[in-house]
Amino acid sequence: MIRAVFFDFYGTLADWPTAESLQQAAAAAEGIAIEQAAIAAGYRTANAYMDEENAKRPVQQRTQPERDAFFAEYERRLLTDAGAAGVSLDVAARVWQRVRSAPDELTLLPDAEAALADLRSLGLTLGVISNMGLELNGLLERLGIAGYLPVRSCTATAGVSKPHPRIFQLALAQARAQPAEAVHIGDSIPADVEGARSAGIEAVLVQREPGPPPPNGVRVVASLTEAAAHVRSLVGG
Repeated sequence: MIRAVFFDFYGTLADWPTAESLQQAAAAAEGIAIEQAAIAAGYRTANAYMDEENAKRPVQQRTQPERDAFFAEYERRLLTDAGAAGVSLDVAARVWQRVRSAPDELTLLPDAEAALADLRSLGLTLGVISNMGLELNGLLERLGIAGYLPVRSCTATAGVSKPHPRIFQLALAQARAQPAEAVHIGDSIPADVEGARSAGIEAVLVQREPGPPPPNGVRVVASLTEAAAHVRSLVGG
């Protein structure tokens, strides 16, 4: 019977925003729907335009109005190649300003808190296993999820890093659970999957984008929502 669920931190519960995610959010705020996978092509086109313009006269040496005009066109080309047809320069300029002003800081992934709340409602003990120092505690508080995660095992407290089994064993001891009673959810095959399995814990691999396959028998999910549903099925909820 499952009694405890552990999570990796970076890339699983929280992450730094990518350029693609910032672009997608800024475009959405202006009513433009684009896929993150298509934004990479948009960046290639826009950056080629930047190279051409810099060869004529460096953009940073231009006046502010000239730079504003350049970046409006830069953004328009990016959005167009990402699949947003008919974007005006005015709208493109607003999207660019949103991208520029967006906070570039660690953020909770969209499905994280709902998954934590779902699993806590089952009476499970939740925790974090992370290759980081004691700053983990402050980050959990700032992100508003510390209350969901009473068990915390990190490199600073375990003296080792994932995939070493000791860092998982410390979490088990805090949760008062046996390896067969726990599940570990993470996004790294070497650190999370192999590490959890070395400690006898079932591993669930989160792959939000296509990636290399894990070892046979490891459950792969595309989101923490799916991961929570899998755990719920294991406890019969």
